Amino acid sequence: MAKRIGAFAGLPLLSSLAPFLLLPYIARVGGEGTWNSLAVGQAVGSLAAILVALGWTLSGPARVAGTSDPGLRRRLYAISLLTRLMAFAVCLPVLAGIAALYGGAGHFWETFLMAGAQAAAGLSPAWYCIATGEAGKIARYDVLPRIIATIVCVPVLLATGLIILYPAAILAGGLLGTFFFTRRYSKRQDYADLHALPVIKEIWALRAASGTTMAAAAYSATPILVVAASALPSGLAVFVSAEKLFRIGLMAVGALGSSLQGWVAEIDGDHLIRRKFSLLSHTVLGLAGLAGFALLGPWVTKLLFGQPLAADVATCFWFGVAFLFVSINTSTGSHWLVPAGRIRAVFWSTVAGAAVGLPAMLVLSTFMQGAGGALGLAIGEFVVCAVQGVALLYSASRIRRSPASPVSDESATSEADL
Repeated sequence: MAKRIGAFAGLPLLSSLAPFLLLPYIARVGGEGTWNSLAVGQAVGSLAAILVALGWTLSGPARVAGTSDPGLRRRLYAISLLTRLMAFAVCLPVLAGIAALYGGAGHFWETFLMAGAQAAAGLSPAWYCIATGEAGKIARYDVLPRIIATIVCVPVLLATGLIILYPAAILAGGLLGTFFFTRRYSKRQDYADLHALPVIKEIWALRAASGTTMAAAAYSATPILVVAASALPSGLAVFVSAEKLFRIGLMAVGALGSSLQGWVAEIDGDHLIRRKFSLLSHTVLGLAGLAGFALLGPWVTKLLFGQPLAADVATCFWFGVAFLFVSINTSTGSHWLVPAGRIRAVFWSTVAGAAVGLPAMLVLSTFMQGAGGALGLAIGEFVVCAVQGVALLYSASRIRRSPASPVSDESATSEADL
């Protein structure tokens, strides 16, 4: 298990960390305007990436891990790729409009390319490699292209000072990795009959999983946009620094969740023990993150981004609390409720979190600036945990009351494990 977590958590984490290598330089050279513009582009692009992914990262691993037929697995990847490419094409003009509105004077291309680079992450084949248990492919087609693009960008960026090269390199690395993976591991017959109409039908069939992930993104990927609407520019800049650290931390949560997702859903094995292990692992990670944010957050942001952009203690603490709740609900949602067929419960938990968290961020950041935005985010994530916890307790009590109730084979197996 340690080897599996190291491979499937470490590789995506390394891939996601690559774009952050140049942030200290950009923070000091680009100034507040560039810093805020890139942050807006990243926030909007992160939201678009979840839309582009269409819920495949949530439902896809269980579907792929649930079959051993190589042809069916490749067909699922082909369907996922075409549906996601269509979503990406639809998102690009929307991102351009948002970049024109929020990018600020002279920062349109920086904002747009950063948004596009983040959105392209929704096309990554990493989730499919996790489902098939092939960590080496993540290294070759997700980690290395991003790292190589970043390394190539460094000397040119340092020599010219053109910040626009930073998001352009991230975008190129992500797209090339997906292209070479698809060329190597897809076959022409996998795409038979997948024309425009069938692809649109497939997108419609993904509405539940996609809606769930989009609802989650409403408050996990857009705090910068919400705080930008109510906080002062100086307060936003400080909030952005803490949010950057938060994003780096969330990579660990996502990587751990992904490394366990296929394992939890595998046909063989004790599902209950595996899910308990998942919940314990995510709780320990969340507590470690909370301690790290509270004790080291201000110092780390000062070291990385400079004193003028360093986050204060209160902002870092509330981001740490939000990190704890995100880590826990990653397990209860992806590893407990989704395999049990309770995607609707996950959806409504994220809707409840967004309905409470977004207004809380908007109101609290008006009075408390960055700390208020972080507190509002933590409140929203707590609501998600609470709703998912109630759903798990309801499922367990229903099984105890009606052990022989008629359900589908898939649900019977999964819900009994609860």
